[in-house]
Amino acid sequence: MEVLSDATEKYDRTEKMELYGKVGVSEYWIVDWRTKTVEIYMYDFNEKGEIYPYLYKTITENNKDELKIIMFPNFKILFDELFDIAEM
Repeated sequence: MEVLSDATEKYDRTEKMELYGKVGVSEYWIVDWRTKTVEIYMYDFNEKGEIYPYLYKTITENNKDELKIIMFPNFKILFDELFDIAEM
């Protein structure tokens, strides 16, 4: 799971996403606290045997009950808790 920031967004969406696939990560979440979205990416192989990420699902307030870790379905993360930013 990566939480985006202005400084790292490009890296998280390109090089890091590619690197995680190469080392065998099968599920990659990008959490954007600015828009309150969770993008769930999965990895697959193309006809050349190269791994590539694809957007499996985008979770927003409208479908927040669908937020699940695909690889660990019994592990629960609540959308509202994920975006519960404590005020200081």
